[in-house]
Amino acid sequence: MRPPDILPENLPRRKISEMRIGIDGGSWSNRRGYGRFLREIVNAIAALQCEHRFVMFLDHAAAADFTPLPRFEIREVALSRQISDAATSAGNRSPRDLLRMGRAVAKEPLDVFFFPTVYSYFPLWNRVPVVLGVHDTIAGRNPQFAFAGKRQELFWRAKVRAALFQSRLVMTVSDYSRNCLREFHNVPDRKIRVVHEAASSMFSIPVPGTPREPFILYAGGISPNKNIGALIRAFSKLGVPGWRLVLAGDYQSDGFRSCYGELSSLVNELGLHGRVEFPGYVSDTELVRLYQRAGLFVLPSFDEGFGLPAIEAMACGAPVIVGEGNALTEVVGEAGIAFAPRDHEALARQMTRVITDPDLWLRMSESGVRRAASFSWDSAARTLIRVLEEAGRS
Repeated sequence: MRPPDILPENLPRRKISEMRIGIDGGSWSNRRGYGRFLREIVNAIAALQCEHRFVMFLDHAAAADFTPLPRFEIREVALSRQISDAATSAGNRSPRDLLRMGRAVAKEPLDVFFFPTVYSYFPLWNRVPVVLGVHDTIAGRNPQFAFAGKRQELFWRAKVRAALFQSRLVMTVSDYSRNCLREFHNVPDRKIRVVHEAASSMFSIPVPGTPREPFILYAGGISPNKNIGALIRAFSKLGVPGWRLVLAGDYQSDGFRSCYGELSSLVNELGLHGRVEFPGYVSDTELVRLYQRAGLFVLPSFDEGFGLPAIEAMACGAPVIVGEGNALTEVVGEAGIAFAPRDHEALARQMTRVITDPDLWLRMSESGVRRAASFSWDSAARTLIRVLEEAGRS
């Protein structure tokens, strides 16, 4: 049944060249990759010369954090719980909050609606075309990485099915994720569009003379799919003395499944106390500093839909080693080194090789900077606009 506050069908239509595009801002305050994606893509869109207008739907906390942008209107929706807290693999959103979000969208005359991530999806009542962002299929294909119980997994699967059913087009961030969507969710290729991520402009090579320090850096979630245990085991076999391992990531308030307890125990078991650091969440300013001073960056993940920290590290000139068999090898290309994620001894050999070979270190650093520069948020924004236009016109 159509609720009473939905706009009538006979509203006058605008010229399609001047679309009014709704955007779910549920992940605006999120510190994970899809939060960064939304913030970067919105700012890149605002910098484009285009005729479209945009309506962002935000909860109170996100609205307070949103800086006014050209052609962007804000609709603040009063909710009982902040979306970035509720829309997690372990969280839940109340039916009343979902209803409020649906009503807020239904009140607006929109030509297309964009969900930057399926995590914050809510059902739409009107028949506006939907572009749905699905950055990866990790939670569906590997539920052990994401959920503490079967109930959470079942709710997640139901939400993803509903979101895919309502979408006209599905946006993802790599060819690897495109293939996963096709093979796992049976989404046809004709419905999938790829919009790559990129490093923010704040991530750049350090000023000449900035010293690299003897530490290996990891940055990202402290989660099971990140395979951090293999990195810790590899570090214990590193053939170079005097190095530290810095594991930067929020293990206290991330909202997603954490394996910090197991990793902390592993550090003690291997006698690495004092050589392995868990700084927790770090600000963007501190993250830039870490990338620019790290002697090596490692992202050993079992699975990634894109792997934004790898691009950020390369943009800062750090050599990069990644786990193979997922989007990371696609993203870093020949600029990085890939290893089999379950082979921590191979990782130890590769880390030792890069650290002890200055010529290899320099080649990787320089090629990584070039590789990172091949991705840009400007290009991503232009591609996304074309996808939204396609959905709105079809």
